Amino acid sequence: MENKDNLEEKNENIENENLDETDGLEVRVYNKKAKPNASWWGRKTRGQKTSFIISIVLLTISIAATFILIFCRQIFGDEVGNEIIGEGNLNGFVAFGKSIRNSLGKVGISFLVISITFLITFIISGILKLSTNKSNKGRTISSLTRSLLKYLAILADLAIILTIWGVDVASIVAGLGVLSLIVGLGCQTLIQDIISGLFIVFDDYFNVGDMVIIDGFRGYVSEIGLRTVKLDDKCGNIKAITNSNVGTCVNLSRQTNLISITMSCGYNEDIRRVEAVIAKELPKIRERLPKIVDGPTYKGIDAISDSSIDFGFSVRCKAMDRFQVKRDFTREVYLMFVLNDISIPFNQIVVNPQDDQNRPSATAEEIEIAESLNQKNREIAPKPKKESFLKRAKETFIDDMDNIYNLSDTD
Repeated sequence: MENKDNLEEKNENIENENLDETDGLEVRVYNKKAKPNASWWGRKTRGQKTSFIISIVLLTISIAATFILIFCRQIFGDEVGNEIIGEGNLNGFVAFGKSIRNSLGKVGISFLVISITFLITFIISGILKLSTNKSNKGRTISSLTRSLLKYLAILADLAIILTIWGVDVASIVAGLGVLSLIVGLGCQTLIQDIISGLFIVFDDYFNVGDMVIIDGFRGYVSEIGLRTVKLDDKCGNIKAITNSNVGTCVNLSRQTNLISITMSCGYNEDIRRVEAVIAKELPKIRERLPKIVDGPTYKGIDAISDSSIDFGFSVRCKAMDRFQVKRDFTREVYLMFVLNDISIPFNQIVVNPQDDQNRPSATAEEIEIAESLNQKNREIAPKPKKESFLKRAKETFIDDMDNIYNLSDTD
């Protein structure tokens, strides 16, 4: 299964990193233990099921709370309605318009604002998911927009609730000039992450669903947010990388991936017969392996090894299929050699038995010569005798005087 591929190949050297998968790959994280014909719910992982249930529960509570607060007068009577939405207000819609001036029911109105905001955000996020789920680029823009919408909803809720509780939001907005300077100095990393995320999206480095390698970690892009990019390696590991730390990135999902293998035969085989078998059998391999996009192709003799002749083959496939295609293609090539009686060499160990015949021994003369030869090697050369300082000074003085005398004779 493709969700095991990265775990098996994580410690291997990454070859042909510039060869990628075609556009339009749609990757969804499903339960790896689910059956192929399982239902929509059965294909989800445990984490996805938990997240979905929590979202439904929160949505139900928000809808129920909103309905109760809006029609509390009709449900609980005038006494409770007067306490929550105020006197003279027929329902929650009227109370919401008077909530800024009315000091009663602030807690209920605040909760109503939060519930409505959550409901609107949930609906817009659902619409974005449904309308942009057909392409990787659409899912990328949707992920970034939903992340931005979440932060905007929090800021809007905060501003409205502060106004309900009598806080002068206008004064806060007026002081944002100084606050923005402080935030800019204290949140440089956050601002850098947001800007880097925008560049990632608009420069089209990768999209949601692409298989990428970022700083040595291979996985599918499951989410692109304002601060982080999340990679899922389909083995239960999700890595979150801040946008500003996305350094070296290899996108494997833009073109097909190249897979190269070698198969060996013995030196007693006629390579022309082997190549004729390859030419006949390769088209049949393509029919048996539908995940191959291009090939298989015979590349020629790859190497002349110590005990074999190595033949090179290559195929192209999608990035998500590369490991399984390599295993299947290697199996098919091996069967092609075996079924056509082409010998495949293997390592052999040759053990030479001990020679039991009596060998001649050294004579006394030969022993003496050998000892003499080794004795010379062991002798230490005598160290040169060091001359005293006075003797060397005397010899130097005599040499200098001789030179002066020779120069005077020459003149």
